[in-house]
Amino acid sequence: MVIEKRKFSVDDIINMSTINDVRISNNNDIAFSFTKADLNKNKNVSEIQVILSSNKIYFLTENDSTPRWSPSGDKLAFISRRGEDEKTRGQALYIYVIGGEVKRLSWFKFGVLYMDWFNEDKIIVLSPKPVEAFYDEDNDYVSTDRLPLWMDESDFIGNFNYAIYLVDINSGYIKEIANEPNYINSIVFCKNYLYYSTIIDYKNPLLYKVIKVDINDMKYDEILSNYTIESLRCFNDKLYLLMHKGEIGLASHFKLYEIGSDNKINCLTCKLLDRNIVNIIGSFNDGLALIINDSGSSKVILYKENSIKDLFGEKGYVYLGDANGKLLVYAYADPIKPMELYLYDGNKINKLTKLNEFILNETNLINPIHETFMYNGRILDGWVMLPNTNNKVPLILYIHGGPKSMYGYNFYPEMQLMVSNNFAVAFTNPLGSDGYEEKFAEIRGKYGEDDFNQIIAFLDYILNKYSNIDRDRLGVTGISYGGFMTNVMITKTNRFKAAISENGIADWIADYYASDIGYWFNPDQIGDTPQENLDEYIKKSPAYFIDNVKTPVLFIHSMQDYRCFVDQSLAMHTSLVSRGKDSRIIIFNKGSHGHSTKAEPRHRKKRYEIKLKYFNEKLKI
Repeated sequence: MVIEKRKFSVDDIINMSTINDVRISNNNDIAFSFTKADLNKNKNVSEIQVILSSNKIYFLTENDSTPRWSPSGDKLAFISRRGEDEKTRGQALYIYVIGGEVKRLSWFKFGVLYMDWFNEDKIIVLSPKPVEAFYDEDNDYVSTDRLPLWMDESDFIGNFNYAIYLVDINSGYIKEIANEPNYINSIVFCKNYLYYSTIIDYKNPLLYKVIKVDINDMKYDEILSNYTIESLRCFNDKLYLLMHKGEIGLASHFKLYEIGSDNKINCLTCKLLDRNIVNIIGSFNDGLALIINDSGSSKVILYKENSIKDLFGEKGYVYLGDANGKLLVYAYADPIKPMELYLYDGNKINKLTKLNEFILNETNLINPIHETFMYNGRILDGWVMLPNTNNKVPLILYIHGGPKSMYGYNFYPEMQLMVSNNFAVAFTNPLGSDGYEEKFAEIRGKYGEDDFNQIIAFLDYILNKYSNIDRDRLGVTGISYGGFMTNVMITKTNRFKAAISENGIADWIADYYASDIGYWFNPDQIGDTPQENLDEYIKKSPAYFIDNVKTPVLFIHSMQDYRCFVDQSLAMHTSLVSRGKDSRIIIFNKGSHGHSTKAEPRHRKKRYEIKLKYFNEKLKI
């Protein structure tokens, strides 16, 4: 019997699962964590699933995350809040002997930022540690003498240091290894030493140093400093880094480096690759498997013997992965296949999960059409999604966040939702996007200029090519940088009949002071501080050009967004309404900058419904 498929819905988005982490042991056993929504309890629930090489499967289902195999592969460490009240702060470290019982080792009141095995008997844990001089036990106030006061998704952090602990799994004894005043972003055990990278000075958090620790005599050596470091990894007793030298500030691509025994660095990919390396998956086939962004695809390449090659050539999006030398496991999606877990052995690919199989089996999905267009002598990428109808349809232009992010061959649930409701959807990668040469990502000092012109050129190309798109019913939307560009759009052109701006900058001056990253991000992107470069800050701020706006606009923001504070959307809305213009604002009580994908299920469901209703109201008249 053939089952007739239905249109993609908001409930489908909420019911989808997201893979957050995966690890493969030396015994070829796989453990991964994924998040699914419990709409009745309004909770996002994290679970761990273990797939043994024998194909036997175990489930750890009590809000568990961060699975990590021991070196022998017979034990699994993980982080959990199982059995704890919602109001209780902190996370616990657990050990699971495969096929046996789960043992709780220790509780970390302020949570766990990183966890992995040091050896067969000890585990490394990174956890925030309160600074006594600034910490109020009753949580009545927050005090600090440094920056930032808060961090998106982490709440107030100005009164915390960062401590590395060594936990003995037999005795439960916890030993403090390091206590740094600034954020520690990566830790690795290599050649009998512990290495970690930490920010040198909170006033310029782009520059890191690498510390080498001899655990036996607690000797500390700084072996590298003044680079932007993404991560440290160790394979075959060799220490590798993803880092850059700030060649073009934050827009710089991360490259693969090796640190020699003399502590000198050698760039392994600088002459081989002009793409951003997103992650080091692991050792595979006598080389290193890396994730890179390339022209709309996020794919896996192999660095080996001073050369690189694609491991598998599908156009899609690899989110994360792990490898053990022989096998590579990874989370992957493409435009008409939601995220699942796959295993690659060097010859063939096997699908391991069916978390989102219901989407393929039950719903109609639209495959984006790839388009290329010319702008100032350069060929640029774009995509369009068209609903299954012969009628003229309105179009929604999507603008991605970042700006060093990209659209392309990923599964976009919100776009599928809009197309299923008879909207055409278009999206492109303008100047500043990732996935191309480093020079293309250079947008510093050019916000709202060439990127605006390129997006408009793409829109014109699509409208000229597809006659079934109604050019009188155009909408525009975006989040973060996309929200900023939506604000730019409505202050620079009146061709849109509706706009939804989410969590975007309106006033770079205010953002410099309130954002968790504003005091260093804005000088890098705009140039200097507002005191030193006030005219340019104003020129780049849509809030100062409100009088140009004629487009009806909806602003969506979340109160716990410390990346782009709620005052940004309020600045636009207040100015527009006070001038008698068509503006609405919706502020969610909870939710970080990434609330569109990370907030509680009811919150996310309402957001999708609100956006769909607004575009229906404004564009289907």
